[in-house]
Amino acid sequence: MRKRNPGIQILSAAALATALLFAGCGQKADHKENTESSEAAAEETVPERPAYSYQSEESQSDGFRHFKDASGREVAVKADISRVAVLSTDAQSYLYMIAPEKLVSVWHNAKQEEYIDAAYRGLTAIGNVKASEQKDTLLSFAPEVIIYMSDGNEKETGTGAMAERLQTEFGVPVVEIDSSFAGQGNAFRMLGDLLGKRERGEELGSYMDSVYRKVATVAAAGKDKTKLLCFRGAAGNQVLPKSAKASEIVNLLADNLAEISGTEAQQRSGLMILEADEVKELNPAVIITDTESFLQQINSDSSWQELAAVKNTQVYKTPTRPRAWLFTPAQYPIGALWLAKTLYPEAANYDLEQEVKQYYQTCYAKSLSTEEYEALYRAKQHEH
Repeated sequence: MRKRNPGIQILSAAALATALLFAGCGQKADHKENTESSEAAAEETVPERPAYSYQSEESQSDGFRHFKDASGREVAVKADISRVAVLSTDAQSYLYMIAPEKLVSVWHNAKQEEYIDAAYRGLTAIGNVKASEQKDTLLSFAPEVIIYMSDGNEKETGTGAMAERLQTEFGVPVVEIDSSFAGQGNAFRMLGDLLGKRERGEELGSYMDSVYRKVATVAAAGKDKTKLLCFRGAAGNQVLPKSAKASEIVNLLADNLAEISGTEAQQRSGLMILEADEVKELNPAVIITDTESFLQQINSDSSWQELAAVKNTQVYKTPTRPRAWLFTPAQYPIGALWLAKTLYPEAANYDLEQEVKQYYQTCYAKSLSTEEYEALYRAKQHEH
């Protein structure tokens, strides 16, 4: 079979957004009423999540207060925190949103993150330091608290065990924050509570909750979820299994066909390789990827072109600027909105461009132009 034209067979996210923008024009009024009625019914099925309870700000005689983190640990932290360190790019991104002025270091350099104030781009990146020197380098900045956000693959996720070990190792209070999409609103409320930024935390929390409800409503609107496989990384045909923490949004909106067997650790590792014949047997209606190289593989290998999803032009690349929208907690809101719009354009009756612009305005006080919005869909250099 001849090589297919990627510009035709693989829909870019930007082209998809444009097509969806005009898809609803000229439809009958009764269809609109039926859609609104079904949306209202779906919204009623979205369960309310427990609201975050703000903790006492009273400090002891030594200036510390007891603070309960996302794992339920009681941590003694300063009542007035001004120096914060992070141990991941996810935690770093959250701090950029709520209290960048309190960061004493970051985990990685803020490359391609133009929305970050220049004042915070030059902070020392602990993740770039030799492993043997990371602890001393971080402690040299005298942080008053370290924010820990798990990637979800550790067995101790949510138990506080990892945070406790890190606290013992560094000798600095470590507060664990929820890294899930469902818990994102309360994660920002907790950070606001911890860092003396309750008003900002509530603003971000309310926004995150509204996005979650909007996406969950779309997920609840349909009887049958789209059968889907999601490929990650340029190193091979690595599939995101249903059991992986990073599958949260995919599992919410689609029927993730990637089932992985083995131990709990193996299931949580997110390592699963599928070849074209195995994918054909699973027969996904949609394929998602986060790399250009995977798209190139599909378009150069005839075995992939036999797949129904490829024949039906149902292969999509999730945006990856500044990082993969579907798999990065900081980008979860727009990643979820993007996937909902991609899979269920009628149920997701919102303007994706406006939603993404609202995200940047709310989270980074960045007024995104249409040109900047379109640039988010362009592949990074290393993806080619």
